[in-house]
Amino acid sequence: MFTRIVREQGWLSLRLLPRRFKSSLAVTQYDHKYITVAFDENSSVQFSNVFLRDACPSPESIEASSSQKLFTTGSIIKDLKIKSKPKVVTDSLGNECLQVVWSQNNKDHISEYPRMFLEHYATRSSRLEGQFFGYDRVFWDNDKYSKVFPEMNISYHEYLNNDSTFFKAVKSLNQYGLVFVNGAPDSDMSQIMTEENTQQWPVAKLAEKFGYIKKTFYGTLFDVKNIKDAKNIAYTNVFLPLHMDLLYYESPPGLQLLHAIKNSTLGGENIFCDSFLAAKHIRETDPSAFLALTQIPLTYKYDNDKEFYYYQRPLIVEDEIFDTRTHYPFIKEVNYSPPFQGPFELGITRTATMGSSAAENGNHFMFNDFIRGLSLFEDFINDPVNHFQIKLPEGTCVVFDNRRVLHSRNEFSDSNGGDRWLMGAYVDGDSFRSKLRIAHKKSD
Repeated sequence: MFTRIVREQGWLSLRLLPRRFKSSLAVTQYDHKYITVAFDENSSVQFSNVFLRDACPSPESIEASSSQKLFTTGSIIKDLKIKSKPKVVTDSLGNECLQVVWSQNNKDHISEYPRMFLEHYATRSSRLEGQFFGYDRVFWDNDKYSKVFPEMNISYHEYLNNDSTFFKAVKSLNQYGLVFVNGAPDSDMSQIMTEENTQQWPVAKLAEKFGYIKKTFYGTLFDVKNIKDAKNIAYTNVFLPLHMDLLYYESPPGLQLLHAIKNSTLGGENIFCDSFLAAKHIRETDPSAFLALTQIPLTYKYDNDKEFYYYQRPLIVEDEIFDTRTHYPFIKEVNYSPPFQGPFELGITRTATMGSSAAENGNHFMFNDFIRGLSLFEDFINDPVNHFQIKLPEGTCVVFDNRRVLHSRNEFSDSNGGDRWLMGAYVDGDSFRSKLRIAHKKSD
């Protein structure tokens, strides 16, 4: 992947030192395929010419107002040559830049690449900085999250009106996948939420700080109340098992927000669990079962109330990016939602006749590993030591990562005359990660 773009030589020795200690940038070698740049006497990196030309930041390559490319990669591949030896120049701010004069189709084109840009793309690890934040994640059980719980509480007013507070919440969401926003204003109990008045509700204001609210067949926002003949178990008062929402969508929500408007019934405590910790546990204790959990797809569907959604995805999805501390891929997402799980469709049969394929028999044996892995997963997540339980105070909104944090709810009763009304919203993962990158950019 990246090694086809950049050939890295001795990248482990590349030291990104404070500016005053840095050696001068130097071009040590070049041809019509690569340019070798030395950052100091011990480290040099050979960059692909196609990569450099394609990444040209000049006004002829990037439209100023939109920051979008004005050419295709294919258009610069043919007959790309270097007209003269690349050199190091200084820009108007005194920063070192690599300057390259390209020649293509009898036309010259000048590109300049700041040292900071070259350092960023010099190694795979540096390329991930500002783009990927898996290293920041903290896996937790009840004991660990309880210790940081006070730090995970944020003022509603500060969240909406103070960017530094909001970006702190965004970073905490990436770390732990679970934060609480307190002090939301009281809602008019006589009001009924409709598509026309969604903007007035506190949960909508909180969600829109990330960008657009993800509208689903439940609407822009959704009420969580005890409803007779409910089409979703969440709208009853019975125990709701640990799960994630909308896994029958091709692109499930990245974040879920639940605002406790009224919560005075008996019971109804919310339970949260870090599924990434469960995945880590299985990978370390039963690698064969873990592999099966990444391969055998679960079927998720919603076939009710004139709607029919269907999608298949494995329980555990690994990222393409490896954690250099563990030498394992990062966990990208977990998919677990028993209430909406349909029949299995892979590895469930074994042909008794001659001529059955090796793949079919292999899937059968892997399915056995999968069953063992699923049992390990459920034993882990259902252990109370791995739960953080809280009865949401009225005026509090919980925000959690729907691709990582499992949520549940205890049975509740209104026999005490209490009332329970939560209002929810979804946000796409892309919107969340966009704000996460901006948060890190501002803190750099």
